[in-house]
Amino acid sequence: MKQYITIENPAHCCGCGACANACPKNAITMQEDAAGFIFPAVDETLCVACGRCIDVCVFRDKHKGENGEPAVYAAATRDREILLQSSSGGIFSELAGAVLERGGAVFGAAWTKELTLEHCLVKTPEDLQKLRGSKYVQSDTADTFRQAKKLLDAGSAVCYCGTPCQIAGLKAFLGKDYEDLLTVDLVCHGVPSMKMLRDDLEAVTGGKTASLQDIRFRDKRYKWGVKGSLTYTDSIQKYDAGSSPYYFYFLKGEVYRESCYQCRFPSENRQGDITLGDYWGVRKALLAKMGCTDLDAGASCVLVNSEKGKRWFDIIAPRLSLAQSDRASAEKRNKQLTAPSKPLPEHEILREGYIQNGYVAFQSGYKKHFKDHLVRTVKDMIPSKIKRALNELRG
Repeated sequence: MKQYITIENPAHCCGCGACANACPKNAITMQEDAAGFIFPAVDETLCVACGRCIDVCVFRDKHKGENGEPAVYAAATRDREILLQSSSGGIFSELAGAVLERGGAVFGAAWTKELTLEHCLVKTPEDLQKLRGSKYVQSDTADTFRQAKKLLDAGSAVCYCGTPCQIAGLKAFLGKDYEDLLTVDLVCHGVPSMKMLRDDLEAVTGGKTASLQDIRFRDKRYKWGVKGSLTYTDSIQKYDAGSSPYYFYFLKGEVYRESCYQCRFPSENRQGDITLGDYWGVRKALLAKMGCTDLDAGASCVLVNSEKGKRWFDIIAPRLSLAQSDRASAEKRNKQLTAPSKPLPEHEILREGYIQNGYVAFQSGYKKHFKDHLVRTVKDMIPSKIKRALNELRG
């Protein structure tokens, strides 16, 4: 009998990489399917049928979080430089910095030299920069679960930041809780594939991906919102839903991997000790309590889910502009705290079109959304102050 992981339904694999990390014979690699999503592939010549890969699969066992009702905050770092380099309030940087100050290590998603996204290990404050910022694509955890375990077993503090399914995969791989492990999960909408992003960058840059130095899906030079940039050796190009089919369809929730639409991790029992997201639509009264004056600099929604998370959050609290909130307010603009994204009818058409015809399927569909593009252009012309006033009136 074959005792190794098989994926019969793509919706039953999140690509977290726990199985590949757990394999004692390195018989499992994460490989792209036709749409570019990564799935485990087993080399039967190396496999010894130990079943370890099945044991750690987050879809074979629910691996529910054990955390209770969270403490909820609106927060932003008081460090202006970190705040402007971050997508929202800079809380991840403060937590990671606190771990590094105590001789620990930090894991998060970073761009490689080839501009693919992989989790990596950081041990210095200077290197934290590459972990900052939202990356709207799935990262490969590579062997970072193994690296984290080695450090934890040696007595080092570790901060591991990722999507809820990645944190669930890490915990399943470790098999036990470590007092020195701080897990940080994200309010996640879902993830497209790296192949889709590569194709988009090739088109948006006009074939100049070789000269790209950096990708930012959120760049505060355009204020706090969903506008990013592509940095070349000698110039910067805006990157958003108005210039990129990939970005447009990401925001619409049309191009995520199948498991994202059946995600079991937006539940009340979060996977991370701390959950981070944007505090979209933050109210003036809450901002006043925080003491914030620059409304375009961004604010984080923070859920402190465990006693361990509280201990680390208390360490960084003096560095923050901070106000206590409540779960209902946080969920109002972060629906992924309560339920997974829902696929629209266009999802299947886009996915199959991409598999059959490649990126041209994204381009042709994108052109048909003339009304959406027009509405977005008009909204972009409205000053931020007026948008905030309208949000306040809507409640």
